[in-house]
Amino acid sequence: MREKKVRKDSKVNEEYEDQEKVNQESAGQESIKHDTKEACCDSSEESHSCACEDSKDDLDGQCKCKANEDQSDLEKKLSEAETKQEDYLKMAQRVQADFENYKRRNKNTVAETYQTTTIEVVEAFLPVLDNLDRALEAVPATEVDESLLKGIDLVRRQFLDTLAKLGVEEIEALDKPFDPEYHNAVGQVDAEDGQEENTVVMVHQKGYKMGERVIRYSMVHVAC
Repeated sequence: MREKKVRKDSKVNEEYEDQEKVNQESAGQESIKHDTKEACCDSSEESHSCACEDSKDDLDGQCKCKANEDQSDLEKKLSEAETKQEDYLKMAQRVQADFENYKRRNKNTVAETYQTTTIEVVEAFLPVLDNLDRALEAVPATEVDESLLKGIDLVRRQFLDTLAKLGVEEIEALDKPFDPEYHNAVGQVDAEDGQEENTVVMVHQKGYKMGERVIRYSMVHVAC
C-alpha cells in the first residue's frame, strides 16, 4: 500500500513538472514576441506614431512600423517634389513674361530710334525743299528756260515722293483754323470779308510731320 502511494505521488510530480515546462516555453515565446515588438516600436513614442499590429495567426509579432515610415517618407518627398515643381513652373513663367516684355521694349525702342533718326535727317534736308519751292514761285518774275523749270519741278516732286515713302507729309495750314499743335503764329492780320477769325491766311514756311510727331511747325499769319 505504501509503495502504491509513492508511485502515485511520483506520477503527480512528473505531471506537475511537465506543466511547468509547458508554461516556461509559453512564457519564452511571449518574451520573444515582446522583444520583437520592442525592437520595432519605441515604447516612448505616442501610440499613433507606430502602427504595430499583432496578427492572431502570427506568433512572431511582426511590425508594420517600417513600412509606414517608408510610406510617410515617400509621401513627404512627393509633396516636396510637387512644391518644387510649382516653384520652377512659376519661375519659368516669370522668366518668359520678362523676356516677352524685353522683346516688346526692345522693339519699341528700335522703332522710336528709327523714327527719331529719320526725323533728324529729314529736318536737315527741309531747307533744300524750301529753296526748290522758292525757285518755282520766282519763275513768273523771271525769264527761265522751260526745260530748266521742268527739271526743278521734277527734283521737287522726287523729293516729296521720298518724304512720303518715309511717312513724312506736309501740314495743311492755308485757310485752315489755327491749331497751336501744328502751327506757329508769327503775326496777325485783319480778317477780310468772308474770312473767319483765327484762320490761317498766309504761310511763311511750310510745316511737316511724321505720323503725329511734328518735324517742323508751319509759320503762319492768322486773321483776327
